[in-house]
Amino acid sequence: MEKNRSRFGLKMLVMPTIILLLVSFYPLFNSIYLSVTNTNILKKGQTVRFTGAANFIKLFSDRTMGPSLAYSLEYAFICVAASYVLGLFLAVLLNQKIKGRALFRGLILIPWAIPTVVATANWLWILNDQSGIVNVILQRLHLTDGPILFFADQRMARITCIVVGTWKSYPFMCMSLLAGLQGVPEDVYESARMDGATGIKTFFYITLPMIRNVSMVVVTLMFIWGFNNFDIIYLLTQGGPLEATFTLPIYTYNTAFYRGQMGYASAISMMTLVILLFFCAVYMKMQKSRCSHRCGRSCRR
Repeated sequence: MEKNRSRFGLKMLVMPTIILLLVSFYPLFNSIYLSVTNTNILKKGQTVRFTGAANFIKLFSDRTMGPSLAYSLEYAFICVAASYVLGLFLAVLLNQKIKGRALFRGLILIPWAIPTVVATANWLWILNDQSGIVNVILQRLHLTDGPILFFADQRMARITCIVVGTWKSYPFMCMSLLAGLQGVPEDVYESARMDGATGIKTFFYITLPMIRNVSMVVVTLMFIWGFNNFDIIYLLTQGGPLEATFTLPIYTYNTAFYRGQMGYASAISMMTLVILLFFCAVYMKMQKSRCSHRCGRSCRR
């Protein structure tokens, strides 16, 4: 009877597994195939030819590729760093026994819970150079001579996207770090206080090391999400002004659907995948070395 149930369960898993494989792996293999062809969806009746590594070689001479990669890294690194600092600060505060702690935890999740489309639409209104509340307040207080062009100025557009990205992502970082903090035994802090450790020393020598594993996982996830981010930046600036906020995902999208160069866009997406795999490999290497160090130290003991 038990064996029949197991077989029935396996049969029920066959179709979902096939669908999952199709959804997950077909786009990947199709993208690999397109990346070595000259596919252009705007040219009707085009003869698709195998071009080998031509699309990948073209990446190194592409003037848009370098700045797009640079801003992708800049956006990901700064968003992760800012989200981590802000999230850790709030997590430490919310880990204390304060009145209304549950309410504050719920309020912090609001940016994460708001749909991205709604959030960016509000930011576009708030930072509008003519009627946005930020510019109105700054000008009425005579802090600026004129409106700040948050989305029309190249430098300000890059900064604005990073600020909005940080605002959207810090709640996840905060809640993840808070979960890690709640896993730290209270006995450790009591022992440190008995030994005369100050709050700063306790933070740097106990809190941070105890949540290191959680921090590494969350930082890696946030970096991957930030590097792959498309919706926030595209909804705010669509990659403008003058391609100032182009990231690799936005450049891939524009190349594929505005220029029709599906083969070259696939090559860009493959390059993005390779970069992300590299950072994942670095993370795995760091985890492995830390684990080996721990095991070696415990063995010596």
